[in-house]
Amino acid sequence: MNAIVIYSSKRGSTEQYAHWIAEDLGCEAVPFARIREVNLYEYDVIVYGGWIRGSGIVDFDVFKKKWLTSDLLPKLVVFGVGVANETPENYMQVYEINYKGIAKEGGPNPTLYIVPGAYHPEKITGMDKMLMGVMKKVLISGAKGAGATDDARELADRLENGIDLVKRENINAVVREARKICE
Repeated sequence: MNAIVIYSSKRGSTEQYAHWIAEDLGCEAVPFARIREVNLYEYDVIVYGGWIRGSGIVDFDVFKKKWLTSDLLPKLVVFGVGVANETPENYMQVYEINYKGIAKEGGPNPTLYIVPGAYHPEKITGMDKMLMGVMKKVLISGAKGAGATDDARELADRLENGIDLVKRENINAVVREARKICE
C-alpha cells in the first residue's frame, strides 16, 4: 500500500492520531505545512486529518482548493478531531461545512471520520483563549437553562474542566477505510 497521512495539528491530538495511522499503514505522516513537498498523485491512499474548530476541519478548505482534484477524491479518507459529543447532528454539520464543493450526489465522496480529541483549558493562550472564553460563556449559560440538552451540558463541562479522549483504538475505522481503498 502506498499511502500518506497529511495532518494539521495545534496542540498534539491530531498529530498523535496521524502518526498512529501512518504507523498502522506503514507510511509517512506529513504536517500540512509541508504539503508542497508532496506529490499526491504518487499515492494510492491519502488520509487528511485536522482538528475541528467551529465545525470546520482546520486547513481542509485550503487543501481542497489548492491540492484536491476530482482524480484524488476516490483515494481520500478524512478525519477531524474534536471534543463535541458524537451525535448525528454534529457529524452532519461537520460534513456539510467541510464537504461543500466536493460532495457529489452518487459520486465518489471521501469518507469522513470524527475522532475524539483532547482539550486542556490551562494550555490555551492568546486569541484562542479569548474565543474559547466567549464560547464557554455561551455554552455554559445555555447549558443551565430548562431547555438545555444533555449534549450542551456535557460540552460545556468539557470546555470548563478539560477532557482527554485520545486513544489509539479511535483510528481503527480510518485505517480500515484506507486499507479498503487499496483492495
